[in-house]
Amino acid sequence: MNILLIGGTGFLGSHLVRRLIDRRHEVTIISRNPYHDMLFDKSRVRFIKGDILQADKIEIPGRVDVLVYTAMIPFKPGKISDKKFKELERITGQYLNNTIELAKRLTCPLILTSGASFDTKGNEIADESWPIARKGMAALGRCYDEMIDIIKRDSSIPLIEMLPAQIYGNGGMFGKVINMAKNGRIVILGGGSNFLPRIHVNDCADAYVLAIEKLPVGKRFIISDNENVRVKDFMLHLAKAFGARKIINIPNPLLRVVTGKHIFNTLTMNTKVSNDLIKRELGWTPNYPSYREGIKSLLE
Repeated sequence: MNILLIGGTGFLGSHLVRRLIDRRHEVTIISRNPYHDMLFDKSRVRFIKGDILQADKIEIPGRVDVLVYTAMIPFKPGKISDKKFKELERITGQYLNNTIELAKRLTCPLILTSGASFDTKGNEIADESWPIARKGMAALGRCYDEMIDIIKRDSSIPLIEMLPAQIYGNGGMFGKVINMAKNGRIVILGGGSNFLPRIHVNDCADAYVLAIEKLPVGKRFIISDNENVRVKDFMLHLAKAFGARKIINIPNPLLRVVTGKHIFNTLTMNTKVSNDLIKRELGWTPNYPSYREGIKSLLE
């Protein structure tokens, strides 16, 4: 297949590209900076230097069988003010709108990435029929829901939605957490009693490969491992795996002051999800069925 990626040099995107070229697909990546080192063999990939914020200026040669969007808007870690949040919301809208318009121009299916952001209580477990909870940083995607509704109403694009849980692995932003653990300390943000779903980056990339090759148009898939886990349990297991003895707990009142309400609401959200649909529809099974196997792999 001829596959065009937006976000192909990111954490998830890089792992996905490596799998696609190993499976002999033709991969083209739109990137602002195609020159830095990457996880895959760059000689086997075609790069188009460009910015999705200026999608109308990007020329795509040849046929595209599917456009895959895994990009994250660039922002620096730290407290996010209301003003900064509004700016990020505006950029998010541009990213999504331009990606959708590009798919229309190319007349190809589109695989869009959002996130497994659901607000569950007690024993509730969210599946793909649940509305995405636009709380915290997930509220940046409010425009996503509106655009998706229009696409579905008008049948304007063959669409597949991917909703990954929190992605972890060696690299990306999670690499900083691993480095901290290697240096002997772990930070638990908030009380840690809330559930947040997790998925190893390798398993997540495998799920995208299946979605690309099978193109189950009209479907949305939650991508998570088999076990819902509390934040505290995940972090304590990570600490034990790396021998980190110093456990720092930042209580909720202080966490809100340090991070601001947007990130605070993201970190303290309670989410339990089911991965039954993607297993049933795509035949996907995680190699790391829980965080325990996944964290163990980080030591290898």
